[in-house]
Amino acid sequence: MEIYYLRVTEAQHILSALNLTTTLCSKLAALTLLALAGVGPDTPWVEASDGRKGMARGIRDFMRTVYNWREASTEHAFVRMRGQVLQPLVAVGLVLRNPDNPTLPCTSPRLHFALTPALVPLLRAYGTPHWEKALAAFQQMRGARREPHPGAAQPDPLSSLRTFTGV
Repeated sequence: MEIYYLRVTEAQHILSALNLTTTLCSKLAALTLLALAGVGPDTPWVEASDGRKGMARGIRDFMRTVYNWREASTEHAFVRMRGQVLQPLVAVGLVLRNPDNPTLPCTSPRLHFALTPALVPLLRAYGTPHWEKALAAFQQMRGARREPHPGAAQPDPLSSLRTFTGV
């Protein structure tokens, strides 16, 4: 049975606005983003959080219980989420893998993920008059982070986002 929630579509819009690949704008990627942000169907984006969540007891449970997505329990969904969503989101710098212990092996039962601190204010700006400016500031910060100038002082990447979100 196919489910529809407005938040899933909104999460796909956010991922698309970040110029990610089609795979990273899928329903599975949107549900993963929602789980990591703790945003349910009735949760406003302004309440997005950066809590850490494990694969089984965090992300997949959230998808299953909050969004009634039964496929979250399957091994196939687990493998797809890990390989097609989480690893690429880590690679593009939107998600952190084991932020408090980066040396933790990927086979550890304590494996967990969190949104990057810079992404949370952007999510909180979604649906507000500040969204476009916050998105532009985030994209500028991401571009600057990809090509840092050697020896240049780096400004606080969150300062411009705090202005728009009041965080």
